[in-house]
Amino acid sequence: MSDIAGIPYVEAEFDKNGALQNSVYLPAGVTDLFVISHGWNNNAEDARGLYRRLFQNFVGVAAPGDLPGRSFAIVGVIWPSKAFDELVAASGVPGDAQGSASLSKAHDSASLQALEEKLDRMKEFFNSPAEQQAIEEAKALLPDLEDKTSARNAFVDKIRSLLNKDAANKEDASTAFFNQTGTDLMTNLKVDEDDLDDELKGPGGAVALPLGVGTAHKVEGGAASLGSMLSGFKAAGMNVLNFTTYFEMKSRAGTVGKKGVGPLIDKLAPDVQRIHLIGHSFGGRVVTSTAANSTNGKIASMSLLQTAFSHNGFSQSQGGYFRGVVDSQRIHGPILVTHTKNDKAVGLAYPLASRISGDKTAAFGDENDKFGGLGRNGAQKMQTGETVVGQLLAVNSTYAFSTGKFFNLEASAYIKGHGDITGKEVAYAIRKAIAG
Repeated sequence: MSDIAGIPYVEAEFDKNGALQNSVYLPAGVTDLFVISHGWNNNAEDARGLYRRLFQNFVGVAAPGDLPGRSFAIVGVIWPSKAFDELVAASGVPGDAQGSASLSKAHDSASLQALEEKLDRMKEFFNSPAEQQAIEEAKALLPDLEDKTSARNAFVDKIRSLLNKDAANKEDASTAFFNQTGTDLMTNLKVDEDDLDDELKGPGGAVALPLGVGTAHKVEGGAASLGSMLSGFKAAGMNVLNFTTYFEMKSRAGTVGKKGVGPLIDKLAPDVQRIHLIGHSFGGRVVTSTAANSTNGKIASMSLLQTAFSHNGFSQSQGGYFRGVVDSQRIHGPILVTHTKNDKAVGLAYPLASRISGDKTAAFGDENDKFGGLGRNGAQKMQTGETVVGQLLAVNSTYAFSTGKFFNLEASAYIKGHGDITGKEVAYAIRKAIAG
């Protein structure tokens, strides 16, 4: 067992089916157990770095005697997700190729190559022999996507065969993703540049939608590029592939929480007084699924840091997938939800579901979009008294956290992007949330 800033730290590694791969033991005398989950990292060292930075700040912002009688331990969850840097492309030709047959042909060739390379990368994630064969068969269909309905239908069927649709639901239009014909789906996902707001346009006029499972590419000066255009139906093909990887990660996150982390905290619960769940990105889904499916009564707080699932996920009126966490009062203390429009990854993930549903008029990701994300807008469509609207505050500020409520903390002042969740202000809010 190692430690982070003096707090005992142990890892719990799970496979994609939620099976625990190692033994997990806590030191004697722990009163408060933190269970924290990363999101879309495929490198365990990245997850460890996130956990280390957050808890170093957690210790660093402590005031003398602020948590008397508490003894902490950390369980760092490691699960097989995928590092993502791809973006969902718009259909079009770069400005300097407009009107040039030779440049347009070169652009089409480059688009084909981008799809082939994307499929090759997916083999690292979908790695069984049957999955590898399906990917190769899909690759063979790429040259005919533009002109043949049969190729589009077969391509989508091959790609959907990689997935278990048990995790499909209406919140992200994944039910429609499985039910539409390949051609209809790709037609809906053929996003044109003119459909997008100016804020989505990258350098040189190129555009793309980050699908909630990626990070914007860094360019000189640290700015984020959202630039990627592919020709014709090849852009739609890229959107299908990115949604597929998103869906698989969503499914794995739920499974790891339900079948892995939930049973683990039930086993550890007798040895501690309180359990605090923390999740980033799809890790928010891991810990929410943990809360929904565990049986112990010691979950004292939950912190959802730039979480990648529907902002209606806890809503009664919208039939939110995780409404049971509220109705069953699974969390006995405050639930913190950081959110900001700075989070392009989550903020633009769920609006693409509008396209799958054939709706081109929905706002891109704000609180009025039925497909908006929790990390963009906080918990929406909640019952009266269930949410408190506030802000992420500076260290040494005063919070009025209370039991069983969702605290939507608008965090733009301190969270500048999807992965920017380890700062001292976030750590301070978590520390104040567990004080009750």
